[in-house]
Amino acid sequence: MRLALSTAAPAQFDWKTLSANSVASVKAELLPTSIELPALPHAVTEFVQKAADPNFNINELSAIVERDSSLTVELLKHVNSAIYEIRNPIRSVRDAIVHIGINPARMHLLAVGMKAATRSLKTRLINQRNFWNESLQRALFAREIAKRIKLDPGLAFLGGLLQDYLLPVLTNTYDKQYMQFLEVPLGQGKDLAVWERQTFGFDHASAGARFANDWRFPPDLLCAIFFHHSLESTLQGTHAEFFKLFPVALAALLPDQLHQSPTGFQTLIKVAKHCPAIDLTDVCRTVDAEQMKFAEGYEIPNHLSELLAQTKRTIVLSEA
Repeated sequence: MRLALSTAAPAQFDWKTLSANSVASVKAELLPTSIELPALPHAVTEFVQKAADPNFNINELSAIVERDSSLTVELLKHVNSAIYEIRNPIRSVRDAIVHIGINPARMHLLAVGMKAATRSLKTRLINQRNFWNESLQRALFAREIAKRIKLDPGLAFLGGLLQDYLLPVLTNTYDKQYMQFLEVPLGQGKDLAVWERQTFGFDHASAGARFANDWRFPPDLLCAIFFHHSLESTLQGTHAEFFKLFPVALAALLPDQLHQSPTGFQTLIKVAKHCPAIDLTDVCRTVDAEQMKFAEGYEIPNHLSELLAQTKRTIVLSEA
């Protein structure tokens, strides 16, 4: 298993072309014709799109946030929290964005928007509170991995956060089929993405990228959604730029309520052994601590440190 790509990359790599080709590969006729997508606040999508422009205007970005009072409150609350240890309170959106930076502001606003959007959906098979915690956990995990192997933490965070956003919608649309998937005893079933492709002709990753394309997300983020269940592809790719998706694909191995990857944590442990920069015990401990800050004291469903210890014990017993 190869965990690093050559820094002497080919001359060209175009996220826009890759995302367009990936989205175009999804057969539209197989997708549901009537689907209730989670609605992101307009201010969030507008901010994300304009912040991706290297020639962004800070005053224009500030004005976008200020048009949405709830986003303004959430951003100021976040910036003035204990995370940033600010001596004098920040009271303007512009000062908040300048203080934490464009990418952290984009990450936080998108997280707030996705939290509101997913919780507004009524689902039959998914616990929405747990789903949000799981999405946030994947985002924090991907970001931590990216930091340690010197990749893009912003892309990793957003890719981890958004990779499964379509699952509450799909499980509502095809509830009977997903119930059949969940009825298979844990450890005996297929990976969810494999099962979806065999059942529907598409999976939530490819469909998620296609629908998210309508939100005009940045091409690299669309690719992060599309390839999040393609760990081997991120390892075997010939361009270092594509390797930026590796942390997002690793995060997809984490446990969740749908049991998407029955042996995901075991795979994660094997991968970490081949990469000295990834101290999985420390990564899990860090992510647990970060998630508790976001949870504001509420219990989170899966503490990664506990799951890691439990999985290691299971592996030892199976090898004995």
